[in-house]
Amino acid sequence: MKRGLPALLLIAPVLLFASYFSDGIRAYKTGDYKKAKEMLEKAVTEEGAEQAHFLLGLLYLEGKGVKKDIYKARRYLQKAVSFGNVRAKCYLAEALIVSRDKDKKAILSLLKEGKKSGAGECAAIAAKYNIPL
Repeated sequence: MKRGLPALLLIAPVLLFASYFSDGIRAYKTGDYKKAKEMLEKAVTEEGAEQAHFLLGLLYLEGKGVKKDIYKARRYLQKAVSFGNVRAKCYLAEALIVSRDKDKKAILSLLKEGKKSGAGECAAIAAKYNIPL
C-alpha cells in the first residue's frame, strides 16, 4: 500500500488536468486531425471549452481530418471571435474571402482588428489575397 501511494500522487495531477480540449490540442499538434476533431467536439459539448471552436474552425477551413466545409468553418470561427479569440478574426476573414462573401468592409475590419491586436496571421492572410492593410 505504501509503495502505491507515491505513484498515485505522481499520476493524480495528470488525471486531474486531462481533458478533451488538451487531448484535442495534442492531436492537432501531432497531425492527428481526425482525433483532434473528435476530441475538440467533445470539448465543446461536454466541457464547454470556448477556445475549441477556433481549432475546429481551422480544421474545416483547411480540410484537415474533415471534408473542407467553409460554412462550418465560418460558424466555428465566428463563435471563437465572440469568445475573444483574436486569431480567429484572421481566419474568419479568410473563410469569408473563400466563401466569396461580398462584405469587403467586414473582411477588412476583421483583418485590421486582428493585426492591431497582435495576430500576425492577419497580415499573412491579407498578403495572400492581395488585400492592403
